[in-house]
Amino acid sequence: MFGSYQIVERLGAGGMGEVYRAKDTRLGRDVAIKTVLLDVHSQPDALARFEQEARSACALNHPNIVTIYELGDLNGTHYIAMEMIRGATLRSLLASGPLPFRKAIEMATQMADALAKAHEIGLVHRDLKPENLMITDDGDVKILDFGLAKLISPGQHQDESVPTLISQLTEAGTVMGTIGYMSPEQATGGIVDFRSDQFSFGAVLYEMVNGRPAFAGKSKAEIMVAILREEPERLPGVNQQAPAPFFWILERCLAKEPNQRYASTRDLARDLVTVRDLRIDGNARATAPRPNNLPVQRTAFMGREREAAALRELLSREDVRLATLTGPGGIGKTRLALQVVGELWHAFAGGVCFVSLSAVSGKDAMIAAMADAFGVRETSGQSSREGLKEYVRGLADPMLLLLDNFEHLVPAGPDIADLLTLSPHLNVVVTSQAPLHVYGEHEFPVPPLAVPDSSSIPGPEALARFPAVALFAERAKAVKNDFAITHDNAAAIAAICARLDGVPLAIELAASRIKLLSPAAMLARLEFSLNLLILLCYKPYTSV
Repeated sequence: MFGSYQIVERLGAGGMGEVYRAKDTRLGRDVAIKTVLLDVHSQPDALARFEQEARSACALNHPNIVTIYELGDLNGTHYIAMEMIRGATLRSLLASGPLPFRKAIEMATQMADALAKAHEIGLVHRDLKPENLMITDDGDVKILDFGLAKLISPGQHQDESVPTLISQLTEAGTVMGTIGYMSPEQATGGIVDFRSDQFSFGAVLYEMVNGRPAFAGKSKAEIMVAILREEPERLPGVNQQAPAPFFWILERCLAKEPNQRYASTRDLARDLVTVRDLRIDGNARATAPRPNNLPVQRTAFMGREREAAALRELLSREDVRLATLTGPGGIGKTRLALQVVGELWHAFAGGVCFVSLSAVSGKDAMIAAMADAFGVRETSGQSSREGLKEYVRGLADPMLLLLDNFEHLVPAGPDIADLLTLSPHLNVVVTSQAPLHVYGEHEFPVPPLAVPDSSSIPGPEALARFPAVALFAERAKAVKNDFAITHDNAAAIAAICARLDGVPLAIELAASRIKLLSPAAMLARLEFSLNLLILLCYKPYTSV
């Protein structure tokens, strides 16, 4: 017996004491008893650390943090009675190699949620490592050993009153914490806050999925140098299983500078939940279920029903993975593509990604724009191009990429073709004034809108059925509510659409002037402008 506890068996021993499984005879429950025999006169700091562990954990009420029942002293033996956890330490689980990614990410979300709770009340653990993480038989994570924890004001980033370097509790000149899991600021004896725990968490998470330490070396000095200067190696095996956002989280946690880590551990926990909820299919990486990012159109789709039907049919074919809509500027390639892709996006479980390239110049800038649209960020160990390829290679669901205004980037067409070879799930639609001229491309020329024959003008009702005229009328009503096609203006409107060659953009611009000019006056100005343009093109400027 140990007070009111019946000792059942000895579970293990540490540097300061022993741990036993016991029965609480008062409440009839199993508990773990952690004892430590200290001389309060010669080891006052060690006793304070022991009591700090109990008080720190008692301040928390979280399912993933060990529950403390009692802190006591029996005949000079100080003890903590805590929740009895049936399971194994993370260290023992890692002895057989890395954990399956799904299992690791589930455990990581629990760990991060518990740390977020501790950090919200100002408690920093400072010794997070596999030995201090228990995995219950049910798969739940429990954070143990708050012996090195310190309490700071919530939201405070530094606590200058509690230095990290100590000599009383360890050998002179050593650093509080565990080599290999401490942050750079902790390793150099600097001032730590909750972001130091994030770094330790990142080191633990790296080891969980890789099966080896994030920072290794033959000596403590080499490990210290690795923490301060080196980046962990990225292993291909994990790249096959984990989605890109996982690596962003890991990179952010293991940033050397604290201000490059998460501003809140709660944000870290939320990001991990997002990764956990992604669908992983076998060894492929699934894209995050996401709505399409197609821009919302401010006007109705007009006069392209035939072309829209043909394009839908083309994009629905299994053998078509690259379709290029071609035609001169203003012909309506983008509007047609957005309309049809917007109708089909539900067929792409991986989502639809729209990338505007009008302001982009050069291959590298194009790759960066696509990577940014996918959410792939350049890291210190991986370029945007490599990250984009890795992302595409890991697609597990069909995804459609819409590249708009590609005409000035036609030499970069082979780069798009290369992406298509990386995954059968990627489909690409391009709008360009010229085709890409790459293998597998299906060109879809976008024609002008149909216009009436100026030699035989039909009545207003029949005239309005021509796509070019219908577009003119629709846009004219937007600026002049009472606009209508009549017998008086029908000929002028038909002539305007014909003189503009059925180009949608030109027709829309002309219709926007209807509030200021009648169709007849607009036609007269248009004729004058076109004649002047012809004159400027074919006569020396000086003669004009």
